[in-house]
Amino acid sequence: MPASPTDSFDLLLFLWKQRKPVILLTLLGAVVSIIVSLLVTPKFAAEVILYPTSRASVSRSLISTAGGNQNDLLSIGEEEETEQMLQILQSDQIRDKLVKKFDLLNHYRIPEDSKIKYTLLKNRMKKNITFRKTEYMAVRIRVMDEDPVTAAAMANEVAVLLDSTVNRMQKKKALEALKIVEREYFTMQQEISALEDSLRKLGNLGVYDVESQSQGLQEAYLEAVRRGDKQLAAALNKKMVTLGEYGSNYLFLKEFLANESVRFSSLKEKYAEARVDAAQNLPQTYIVKRAEVPEKKAWPRRSLIVMTATVASFLFAIVLLLLLDAVRQRMN
Repeated sequence: MPASPTDSFDLLLFLWKQRKPVILLTLLGAVVSIIVSLLVTPKFAAEVILYPTSRASVSRSLISTAGGNQNDLLSIGEEEETEQMLQILQSDQIRDKLVKKFDLLNHYRIPEDSKIKYTLLKNRMKKNITFRKTEYMAVRIRVMDEDPVTAAAMANEVAVLLDSTVNRMQKKKALEALKIVEREYFTMQQEISALEDSLRKLGNLGVYDVESQSQGLQEAYLEAVRRGDKQLAAALNKKMVTLGEYGSNYLFLKEFLANESVRFSSLKEKYAEARVDAAQNLPQTYIVKRAEVPEKKAWPRRSLIVMTATVASFLFAIVLLLLLDAVRQRMN
C-alpha cells in the first residue's frame, strides 16, 4: 500500500494514480450541475435609474420677492435627497400598493393558508426587488421576475409609486403649513380692520391729525380770544379738549397700525407662497432610464454554476480520496 502523500510531488503522484476516480467524480459533478441549472427557473431583470429632484420650494423659486434662487427648482437633488429616496422606497406604502396591484401573493405562489405568508412575501420581495445608490448619486430600482414583462412593469410602477408618495408627503406638510399661515393671515386681517375702525371713529370725533390739529387749533383759539369772539373760542376750546382726550389714543393706534401693516404685508406674501406650495404637484424624480422588457435572462448563469460545481467536485474528489487513503493506511 503506498504511503500517504506529504509533499507536492507525492500529492501529484497520488492524484495521477487516482486520476480515474478523480475524473469520474469531477465529470459526475459537472453533469449534475448542468442538470440542476437546466431545472432552475430563469429570472429576468428590469431596471429603472432616476435622480431625485431638488426640494426647492416652488413659491420661493418662482413668486417670492425675498431673493430666492429660481435655478434651485430645476436642479437635481444631492446625496441627501438620494438617501431619502432610498428610505422612502422601503416604506410600507409602496410595498402594499405593489402587492395589491400585481397580486404578489398569488404571483409568488405563496400558500394562502400559510401562517407566515406575509413574512414569506416580504422576504421574496426583498430578494427580487432591490434599490441602491449608484456612483453618480442616482437611484437604481432593479426587479427580478420569472416573467420579463412583469419585471419591467413592476420596476416602472415602483418609480411611479415613489414619485406619488413623495408628492403626497410634501402636499400633506404644505397643507398643514397653509392652515397655520391662513389662520394667522385672517386673524391679523381682522385686527387691522378693527384698528382702522377705531381710527375712523376718532376721525368722526374730529381727531385725525393730532400734531397739525393741535397747532392749528391753538392758533385759531388765540386769534378768536384776541378778537373777542367768545362763541368761536368756546367751539375751538371744545375741539382742543376732545383732541387732548383722544389724541394719545390716536397716536398709539396710528403707530400700531403702521407696524401691523408691515407685518401683514410680509404675512400676505407667506400666505400666497403657502397656497402655491399646497397646490403644487410637480415631478419628484428625473427618470434617466425606464425599465424595458428584458430579452435575456439575468439568473441563473449556467456557465458559472457549471464551472463552480465542476471545480468543487474536483476538490471534493481529491479530499475524499485522501481521506479514504488515510483510513486504509490506519486499518492496515
